[in-house]
Amino acid sequence: LMEELRAAGADVTAVDARQRGFHLQVRAGKDCLECCAAILRDANLYPVFMTAVHAQPHFLLHYQFAAAEQNFRVMLSAPADLENRARSLTQLFPGLQWHEREAHEMFGIVFENHPDLRPLFLCDEDRGLHPLRKDTGRLKTPEQLGCAFKPGTAGEAS
Repeated sequence: LMEELRAAGADVTAVDARQRGFHLQVRAGKDCLECCAAILRDANLYPVFMTAVHAQPHFLLHYQFAAAEQNFRVMLSAPADLENRARSLTQLFPGLQWHEREAHEMFGIVFENHPDLRPLFLCDEDRGLHPLRKDTGRLKTPEQLGCAFKPGTAGEAS
């Protein structure tokens, strides 16, 4: 699995699951997120949750995948682009529609090819509020968060 993800362009690191809550950290560029998710699907992993983190200069997306037959979890992380856009993974995992709708509403991330980005929580007068965005002065970089994607590092931790 690690070699397949690396061949797709991801930075893959095995981590201590007792400390981190997952076994593999997969850092993907925005262009290989969908390919990495397809590899995880083909390995019979399914998404447990998806969330976002407001970082400098863009948002980071985090997807945790699990295996039904064994105790094995993968954290797949990728940046949104500088315009706060990302590819939707709902074509691979229809259950992510709710998670992406929440990230869209709370952070303002636009998921391309998402079938329905209607609001989940906020009322009409609060559209555009995006309550989970941070003030510019409080943003950390992906490096400070330990989520930097470094192509060609062959899985070395950042």
